[in-house]
Amino acid sequence: MTNTWYYYDFFGNKKGPIDWETLRRLAVSGKIFPNTQIVTPEGQTKQASKIAGLQFVTNTSANNPASTTPSEQPNYDPMETVQEILNTFRQTDFKKEIIPVDADNAAKLFKDPIFWIVFALGILPLLITSVQDAQIQLYGLLFFFAMLWGGILRGLVLKSSDSVVLPVAAFFITGIVGVNTLFFVYSHFLPSFYLKMPDAENPLIRLIGYIFQVGVCEELCKIVPVVLYLIWKRKKASPIMMLLIGVFSGLGFAAFENVGYAISHMVAGAENIAQTIESVLTSQSEEQAVQELQTGSLNAARQTLSAMTTMMLRSVSLVFAHAIWTGIFSYYIICATTSGKRWVVLCCLGLAVPMVLHGVYDWLCDLEPGFAALIIGGSFILFYGYLSKIRESR
Repeated sequence: MTNTWYYYDFFGNKKGPIDWETLRRLAVSGKIFPNTQIVTPEGQTKQASKIAGLQFVTNTSANNPASTTPSEQPNYDPMETVQEILNTFRQTDFKKEIIPVDADNAAKLFKDPIFWIVFALGILPLLITSVQDAQIQLYGLLFFFAMLWGGILRGLVLKSSDSVVLPVAAFFITGIVGVNTLFFVYSHFLPSFYLKMPDAENPLIRLIGYIFQVGVCEELCKIVPVVLYLIWKRKKASPIMMLLIGVFSGLGFAAFENVGYAISHMVAGAENIAQTIESVLTSQSEEQAVQELQTGSLNAARQTLSAMTTMMLRSVSLVFAHAIWTGIFSYYIICATTSGKRWVVLCCLGLAVPMVLHGVYDWLCDLEPGFAALIIGGSFILFYGYLSKIRESR
């Protein structure tokens, strides 16, 4: 067997032939590194670290020259260090380092619900806004925020693993059928003085109107899917499913109501533009035209800011509030099913508590929105407490 060895230098050039002793001295002197490619006498290519008998310069002598005398220090070649770095680049599997998903962990990753939740939160709004139709964008974003709260309340608050088919059905039944039916009742059956109470100048009359008109009508509208589920299942009705249906019914009502508010803001903006143009065209002088244009522009800016704030508030906080109020009503319906003769009292409480919370919240929004936040916080405390009582009784 021949004693002929080769090694690859910094540029990948094959050096040699050399004998074993020369190869060993190069390793000890730091000119050949553990990851240097060596060609053995048998023709095999191996890393120097895998060849028995080679000893490499230690970290102490390589990195701390002061620890040895000049005669003991190896001849340092910076090109060899660069070669070592380049060798690590050549030996690195960049595909594996950059792409962490492979056949082994893909199944586990794609079955992780947290992954899909965060994935959806990140890309769905962008996908919705990529649609050219502004009305579809509006519906999509408002539904997105409503379903976001639905997922949070279902998974983190109610901690339910039940099917979402009935809750999602309640979302659309209330949002489409319930809201339109309520508008029909408003326009055909309820007296005008009753409907105008929330808009009265007297704060006390407004409060009464918000509670006994807005609160009563909207809370009764939202509880219908819960009652229908109870009639269908009777004694087999699941309390958690009733809460889920109530929560999603409230979300559906809020989402579709928000669409109406958004459209009304857009219509008001268009009317403001048209009025400004008319005022400019009918101005008697150039100075008056400039003044009308400035006034109209300022009003448009204020209206746009108000619309943005209102829609963000309604999309994030008010869908949550509607869900909680209907969840409270659902709790009392659940209690009424097992209370015997007290069912009438509990049903009345089920309506009274959320309608008062709802009405006072709307009233405070007119006076001081900061106080209105306390109503939503208090509503959630009540709902969470009711939920705890249901869990303790199971």
